[in-house]
Amino acid sequence: MDVLDEILGSLRLTGGVVIDAEFTGDYCVRAQFTPDHCSPWFSVPQRLIAYHYVRSGRTIAQVEGMDPVTLETGSIVILPRNDAHILTNRSGVPPADVSEITWITADGIHRVATGTDGEKTEVWCGFLGSGKAADHPLIDALPPLLTLNVAGQEAQWLDSSMRFLAEGSPPPEMVAKMAELFLAQAIREYIEQLPSTSKGWLRGLTDPAVSKALSIIHERYAEDLDVEMLAREAGVSRSVLGERFSDLLNDSPMRYCASWRMRMAANLLRDGGMNTANVAYAVGFASEAAFNRAFKREYGMPPATWQKQAEAEEAANAKRADQRELPPQKVLYCKAQDGTRLAYSVNGEGPPIVKTANWLNHIQHDWDSPLWRHWIDEFTRGRSLIRYDERGNGLSDWDSPDLSFEAFVDDLESVVERAGADQFDLLAISQGAAVALAYAARHHGRVRRLIICNGYAAGWAVRGDPVEVARREAMVTLAETGWGADNPAYRQLFTQHYIPGATPKQMGWFNEMQRVSTSPANAVRLQRVLSKIDVRHLLPEVRTPTLIFHSRNDQAVPFSQGAELASGIPNAEFIPLESRNHILLGDEPAWERFTTELRRFLGGRC
Repeated sequence: MDVLDEILGSLRLTGGVVIDAEFTGDYCVRAQFTPDHCSPWFSVPQRLIAYHYVRSGRTIAQVEGMDPVTLETGSIVILPRNDAHILTNRSGVPPADVSEITWITADGIHRVATGTDGEKTEVWCGFLGSGKAADHPLIDALPPLLTLNVAGQEAQWLDSSMRFLAEGSPPPEMVAKMAELFLAQAIREYIEQLPSTSKGWLRGLTDPAVSKALSIIHERYAEDLDVEMLAREAGVSRSVLGERFSDLLNDSPMRYCASWRMRMAANLLRDGGMNTANVAYAVGFASEAAFNRAFKREYGMPPATWQKQAEAEEAANAKRADQRELPPQKVLYCKAQDGTRLAYSVNGEGPPIVKTANWLNHIQHDWDSPLWRHWIDEFTRGRSLIRYDERGNGLSDWDSPDLSFEAFVDDLESVVERAGADQFDLLAISQGAAVALAYAARHHGRVRRLIICNGYAAGWAVRGDPVEVARREAMVTLAETGWGADNPAYRQLFTQHYIPGATPKQMGWFNEMQRVSTSPANAVRLQRVLSKIDVRHLLPEVRTPTLIFHSRNDQAVPFSQGAELASGIPNAEFIPLESRNHILLGDEPAWERFTTELRRFLGGRC
């Protein structure tokens, strides 16, 4: 194993093939891998190396500031730092953003097709990923884009290997090892083309003395190395080795050795099989105290703290990767007592849980949502989940003349009866809580368990807080003037109000959800109806075991409203959540607390 292989091995790369792209005729795609491309099937890496393999046809790849590169069949383009780039068949074609292209997700692959009529180009796109501890001057020294061309038997091997990676569902470790082969080869070819007068870390690999010293450091970092020994084995004097290191790597041999030793220590800590004392001795320290000081100088925190942080990040990544394919959704329709058509869906198997509608819903649009997917996933594990769009929303009738609280309760009753749910658990979010409470008070025994999250018994006009009323009235005015506009700026105010901790992608989805889920007129009517809800008198009549969650810093519904529900419902449990989001996001600690307490409350049925 040479120095380059050792370095790539130390980066602990994982990988996968996640996009199968088919381009035809004239096309131009602006692309850049994001964690969302990886999260359905892989642990989300903190550092990404992107690559594209041209299976057939030809494409032009370009990173801003670099000349375009033409790639024929069998070519690979590698982006060591995952820079944004375009893939096109010719210059002048307007670029489309990959996120705006309709995808079909199946078998662990995003399938993308775009372009006009014409010749076809097929591309497999993958990534290599690593953690924060894998930052390395090798990656920093590479250009934004590398290419590798293969031919003959090598091309056949590469094509069959890539096909296996894309279609065979191998473990990420195997994908990474195979992808490392062509990454290493591309780097070697790039190094061979460097001018003899060039400087930098990569050039250091071509210097016999520096390369030899690097090899010793990488292999024997736990030994008591010194400059004299490194220079002797490299066949140069101490001063010559120091000068070449400084000139090419901008570092001294011993400083580089210390950094490499800490990198190896970080890898051992991240693996989790050793405590800090054992790691200290494994990387050559005679005392744990000395190791702690050295590690903190390198990473800014003690090794035990760093290890806990790394373990937490790994656990969060594993949780994202554990997302399964959702069970099929069946969309059905029924009619409320006044004839309003209601859309509802059933998916999953097992004891039923019904989710009351909340402002706003769209059972089809929510299905692919980065805001609701984790909710659907959680409540379909060993259960059947029944959701519906209340009147004026989503796939239900938008033109119902009766938008009232009583009509909302009737919607829930109609869906439950049509779905044949004799006894069920009931999930209520936001104003869905008031609907659920009214139903539970009327139908003793039908609801087995009631779960409320960020709900309220009295609407904002009833609560009467002057500041809140003024803010809400301003939002109603905005809905009147800009709800249906193409510019999402009007709707962004609602988005910030409900999910201030969301990512840009999540906010973008919520902006669009508002537009597609109801009309501007209905948005205003619904806000007026919800503002006047008052079911506080019904709280003592609820006999269903109830678990209430509320975000401490919820900007849409004050925390006090959750506490009011808990104090008014006999024997209700109340659990504060450390969040500022009205809709809990899947990657925030509050969601983990929510699911833990939820499963305890529902018992063996979840």
